[in-house]
Amino acid sequence: MKSLLRVSSIFIALSIALASGTKEELVSEVQVNNTEAQDKQSLQSGVVPIDIEKINEVRVEKSIRDKRHSMTVLKDLKKKDAIKKDFIERQTKKSNKNEILKRWSTDIHSKMSVATIKGEDGSAALKLPSAPESN
Repeated sequence: MKSLLRVSSIFIALSIALASGTKEELVSEVQVNNTEAQDKQSLQSGVVPIDIEKINEVRVEKSIRDKRHSMTVLKDLKKKDAIKKDFIERQTKKSNKNEILKRWSTDIHSKMSVATIKGEDGSAALKLPSAPESN
C-alpha cells in the first residue's frame, strides 16, 4: 500500500510539473501571435487609395458592353420569331390548299362514279369516271 501511495504521488508531481511547462509554451506562442497581428496592421495601414473615377469608367464600359450584348440577343430572338411565324404561315397555307383539294376531290367523287381499269397483272392502272347517264 505504501508503494502504491508513493507511485501515485510521484505521478501527480510529474504531471503538475509537465503541465506548468506547457502553459509557459502556450503563453510564449500567444505573445508571438500578438506581435504578428500588430505587424499585419502596420502593413495594412499603407494601402494605396482607391481611384473612384477609374472604377466609374470601368462600370460604364461594362454597362455599355452588357447593353450591346443584350441588344444582339434580342435581335437574334426577334429574327427567330419572324422565321417561325413565316414557317407557320406557309404550313397553314399549304394545309389549307391540301384541304381544299381534298374537299373538291370528295365532292367530285360523290357526284360521279369512278371505274377502274386494271392492267394485265391485276393492279389498278387507271381510274376513269364512268359515262354519265343520259336522260
